[in-house]
Amino acid sequence: MLRIKAPASSANLGPGFDCLGIGLNVYNTFEAELSETDLLENVEDRYNNADNLFLQAYRYGCEAIGVSDHVHVRFDCQIPSTRGMGSSAAFIAAGVTAASVLHNNALSREEIFQLITRMEGHPDNTAPCFYGGLCASLKASDGTWLTRKIPLHESWRFTLLVPDFEVSTREARRILPQSYSRADTSASLANAVMVTLALGSGDEGLLKEACNDVIHEPYRAALIDDFSFIRDLVSADTGGRLVISGSGPALLLISKRSLSKEACEKISSIKTHRWQIISAEAAQEGIIIEGDNL
Repeated sequence: MLRIKAPASSANLGPGFDCLGIGLNVYNTFEAELSETDLLENVEDRYNNADNLFLQAYRYGCEAIGVSDHVHVRFDCQIPSTRGMGSSAAFIAAGVTAASVLHNNALSREEIFQLITRMEGHPDNTAPCFYGGLCASLKASDGTWLTRKIPLHESWRFTLLVPDFEVSTREARRILPQSYSRADTSASLANAVMVTLALGSGDEGLLKEACNDVIHEPYRAALIDDFSFIRDLVSADTGGRLVISGSGPALLLISKRSLSKEACEKISSIKTHRWQIISAEAAQEGIIIEGDNL
């Protein structure tokens, strides 16, 4: 069977709203082969149907190729869903990729990226999931998506803090203002540029200043219980910066030092919710295909 590993991704990275993202080495793994009927193994009952996102993406890819068939898929999903860690991007990227590879690599890498981003609706998760590393993306004048990998300094450590509750993307979008002041817009542009420079150079001082987002985090923080407490705790413990991962509620700590045992124990002792702490590295390769090549 074809084996595809799709990494998690953390979008925005503070001020890079809808345009910056990084791939992280937490993976959903899919084993797929052509089949006489659609068969989904090791998947929750609520997703074991025609609405399964991998299956939808597979069909989307097949439609682009000009074929129509069925697929047998075995799931091993380590990316928590509805937490802001790019779970949907991983399913979509793997589904379209499977359609291409199982049909003699019918699509180029660029064609796959365009399809998965069109289906997802924005590139901040799809680009780092598919290409890996730190990515910046935009929508070109012709309607296609452009993305470029940005250098990432090797000194950064990444820690995911994942709670036991969900925040819907729809609610996280709804809570944002419809417009912003000129001052906030200017600050956001400057911060986004400086964040990319800080991540590329390893400049921790610059990262601390540039991560002061004004577009989404001040509003989405209200949807995440204990956000302020955890932010202050981990910043004091590591000297790094905590950002909301995508639309949340997962959080991403970017730092030079790992969380101390004492800080982890304080987070574990929070009574309102249980928080999982995941030490991660950048997934520089992006989507991984084992046994075949794009």
